[in-house]
Amino acid sequence: MRKMRWLPIGSWEPHGGHLPYDTDTRIASALCQACAQPEDIVLPAVPYGCSFEHRGLGAMVSIRVSHFAAFVTDIVWAQSDPLVIINGHGGNQVLGSLVQEWNADGARVLLLPDRSQWTFAYQAAGWNFGPHEDMHAGALERSLLLYLAPEMVNPQIPADVHQPHRPYFTAAGLHKYTASGVIGLPSYASREAGERAWNALVGQIRALVKEW
Repeated sequence: MRKMRWLPIGSWEPHGGHLPYDTDTRIASALCQACAQPEDIVLPAVPYGCSFEHRGLGAMVSIRVSHFAAFVTDIVWAQSDPLVIINGHGGNQVLGSLVQEWNADGARVLLLPDRSQWTFAYQAAGWNFGPHEDMHAGALERSLLLYLAPEMVNPQIPADVHQPHRPYFTAAGLHKYTASGVIGLPSYASREAGERAWNALVGQIRALVKEW
């Protein structure tokens, strides 16, 4: 198998007061470490992303899209091996378009997980809801952290926030729909669900990279 390089990308933003600010980066980094082969290289994580939707909900760092794109592009073009980007933050939407552009220009880049892999993780956890209903700081993120880094999880569980209809999200951000920063169902979280979801994500990513 050809040697790969792996790049975790996350964010630094509020996670409902019960999860660490670097939750997305932690998950992305752990996925890279779990899925990489011994001969692969896991690059240092990009700890900040595009988190504009979190303005008004507490401390956060958000990188302008143009600056974020330029920075990650420089990382991509410095690589001599195929690159797998593991993105842990949904707000980094620009990565999808960037990967298409890089590959059209001759790079060899794969972006994971996509919505289908996240959805599969919810199913593996045993839930009848998915990433749309459980958008941020909900059942999946809490469960994954309970499995990966339980010492970082606040035992006090915030209230579930049901906001599946979010027509003004890009205009107004999270604070229009939640006061806590949660949009999702953290009350459904458990370490056991996190382990099942984690194994599903790792298995899917390994299989997709091997086929690629």
